[in-house]
Amino acid sequence: MRRDGSTRAAAWVAVALAVAGAVLLYPIGSLPLDCAFALVKACMVAGLVVFALSARDATAQAGFTLWAVASVGAIVLTICKWNLDLAATPWDAVLYVGSMAVDLGMPALVYSLSRRAG
Repeated sequence: MRRDGSTRAAAWVAVALAVAGAVLLYPIGSLPLDCAFALVKACMVAGLVVFALSARDATAQAGFTLWAVASVGAIVLTICKWNLDLAATPWDAVLYVGSMAVDLGMPALVYSLSRRAG
């Protein structure tokens, strides 16, 4: 997986969005889901940092894969939170949908940029 300046910049933006999503969506609503959420967000950030900072393409690929798999987990946990939120407001719905869109869109964007860089 090739990385250039725009790919690394997008990865750092994704780190900021992952942290912001964690702050906005935590807690999920039950202790096991909260622990899973913390683990998933930690994996997302770790994968992104490995992707952005690695010097080797194979290591960058591993970081990207960790991030992408954790993003799927984050989407599942966001759906769980939405189902547990009995008094969801329209703002909550926007937050949940936006969070899922970012969790799908950022890996796709970074993958697209890395393909173009290579």
